[in-house]
Amino acid sequence: MLLIARRFYFAIIIVALSALNAGTAHAQINTDQVMTIGRNALYFEDYILSIQYFNQVIQQKPYLPEPYFYRAVAKISLDDYSGAETDASKCIEINPFIKDAYRVRAVARHNTHNYKDAIVDYKTCMQMHPDDHDIMLNMAMCELALKNYNTADSCLSWCLERDSTSERACLGMAQLCLERQDSVGALNYVSRCINSHKNNPQAYLARCEIYANHLKDYNKALEDIDEAIKLEPNNVGCYINRSYLRYQVNDIRGTMADLDYAIAISPNNVTAHYNRALLRSEVGDYNKAVEDYDFVLEQDPDNYPAFYNRTMMLINIGHYQQGISGLNAMLEKDKDDFVALYQRAMLYIETRQYQSALRDLNSILAKYPKFESGYMLRAQIKQRLGDKRGYEKDLETAVAVMKAKGVHYSSFNPVDIEREHSSEIRNKRAQQHLDKQEQEAQRQREMMEGNLEESVEEVKKRFSQLLVVDVNNELKPEVNLESDGLYDEKAGHRRYRNKSRGFIQDNYVDVQPQSVFSLSYYGYDNKLNGRTHFMKEMTQVNELHVLTSALTLVCGDPGLSEYEARSRFNSVEYFNGLIATSEVRAIDFFGRAMDFFLLKNVDAAITDANRAIDANSDFTLAYFLRFNARMVKLQLDEAAQASSSHNSEGDVMLARRVREVALSEMAADLKKVIALSPRNIYAYYNFAYVQALMGDNEGAIASYSRAIELKPDLGEAYFNRALIHLQLGDKEKGTADLSKAGELGILPSYNILKRMTR
Repeated sequence: MLLIARRFYFAIIIVALSALNAGTAHAQINTDQVMTIGRNALYFEDYILSIQYFNQVIQQKPYLPEPYFYRAVAKISLDDYSGAETDASKCIEINPFIKDAYRVRAVARHNTHNYKDAIVDYKTCMQMHPDDHDIMLNMAMCELALKNYNTADSCLSWCLERDSTSERACLGMAQLCLERQDSVGALNYVSRCINSHKNNPQAYLARCEIYANHLKDYNKALEDIDEAIKLEPNNVGCYINRSYLRYQVNDIRGTMADLDYAIAISPNNVTAHYNRALLRSEVGDYNKAVEDYDFVLEQDPDNYPAFYNRTMMLINIGHYQQGISGLNAMLEKDKDDFVALYQRAMLYIETRQYQSALRDLNSILAKYPKFESGYMLRAQIKQRLGDKRGYEKDLETAVAVMKAKGVHYSSFNPVDIEREHSSEIRNKRAQQHLDKQEQEAQRQREMMEGNLEESVEEVKKRFSQLLVVDVNNELKPEVNLESDGLYDEKAGHRRYRNKSRGFIQDNYVDVQPQSVFSLSYYGYDNKLNGRTHFMKEMTQVNELHVLTSALTLVCGDPGLSEYEARSRFNSVEYFNGLIATSEVRAIDFFGRAMDFFLLKNVDAAITDANRAIDANSDFTLAYFLRFNARMVKLQLDEAAQASSSHNSEGDVMLARRVREVALSEMAADLKKVIALSPRNIYAYYNFAYVQALMGDNEGAIASYSRAIELKPDLGEAYFNRALIHLQLGDKEKGTADLSKAGELGILPSYNILKRMTR
């Protein structure tokens, strides 16, 4: 079992920002009011809402620096560091004398590991605030990350001269000492911090690490981690590390108790499961050890040590067939693992798979022709298979080998010779796995230090992991809160029921694109930004007053209330009578198609949309509506297929073909809309959505870009384009689009942004 060695870091402090000192000309009263409301929302941690207010000010008066500044503060609170840096830079560009803008930009750059530029901003802040302790500490962190040890030493010494008990400065000095291989000096600084601040769990953990990893004093390390657990009783890493320390002092019960508790508070912790599996196998609890190994391999299928140990456990508890499967996999990776081959042969005999056992024994005897017991085993197998001649021949060979050796019973087992070699094979594969983990950890460290950028493939992998993890993600931090807006001491910030308040980047979301825009009679405003969506052709139809309700555009499907559904059924009856008794008009078929569409009778909606198009081939909205109906039909068909338990290979192939045809028809409808209405924003947006479904990512990006060109505040287009950029491995463009989408009120942006950039 390995201690999870955690380097201790002191957090970047973002100082509470007061009103700006630099003034501007008195603005119009409405702009002043919006700014005031935005700042009030910021104070109450309504970050998303505050951004919308600052957007309004920027839209009306883009030359004012303050809304950019405050929007940057809101974005930092949402972990949108790239967006915060952009806004802070814009503020500085407009007015370079706003002091706190440099601080905000420095913190944003610091969090994106752009340490060199962060230092430049921190130095500017120090020129404006020569005695600012926190700025100097942040600058020391950057210098330490860049391994500029002498400069970091000077910064930290400056801080300690002004405050000899500063927690962050002491811990920073301790980290610096460890970087310089001075564990005694690090211990002194951490102890100094604890003497002054006895309730700092980070300090106890730091000293615990020094005692355990550098001084090998496990008892003192245990004392410190006990104190840390008292202060942070829900820190799962503390329990895992304490289990290791207890194991080192031979406290097996305590070790198991810590691992059990760690898993109880963090059921998906792979390290805790792996360590508990090792401990369970050590005490002979093989069945439960297998359960833990199963979990580890679900999360990390390439974990060879876990795979090997699990295979041995399965054999020990008599699950021979599963053990054989494990040995098969081991031999596929290393055909020279003789011990695995021998074990498999014995298991084949035990499970009466004689032909398979015979093949393995043939391989064994080919390598060791003087293995008399091997001939005896093979003779028994041949006897059971009815091969009398082969049975007699193997017995004769076994007797001849024993006579030649001068023995009366078998005394030679090649496993004794091969065991060391097979152990080397297993150790080699285990080391390869550890090396791979260390390489990944090193890459993560280098990226954290700003020395390495994620490759395209790594961005793709990270994004694909988000897609997989979200399927069964149970982490819902906003569920079952007892109060709204109260300060959570454990979390370190306020907690909210309202999903659009507070630190909404911590609310896990499913990674999926915003839906297509659909025609409806029941619109809704985006309560964050107040935007509604308009289409020229839709407005023209509404002005004719020929439909039973006014058309609107919605993104997604809000569904119908009971009253609304009754209204639509009544409207269908109205159009039935109109169509039966009046001259055929395209608008009447369109109106009934709208009702059928909203009532989810999509086949009837498509039929009536076809009739409307037949009556008027230039009826733009009819093509748009037919697209909407075809999209819903495809979704319903795919949902039905997914729920079916009788999908043969032929059914799957047919469904794939039906999907291809449906997407092609939808694309044709949208192309027709664009041909009739070349500046139709929502046709481009929907067409991009379909292109993405068809796998044409580059085409989808181009179409989303065209929609954004026509409507620069279309947040849904930025969001969907961001997902495609990330899918293609373009992290820079993806995060920029997520930042803009969040700014425009698309809430899931901030959670995905956080998970892609942390």
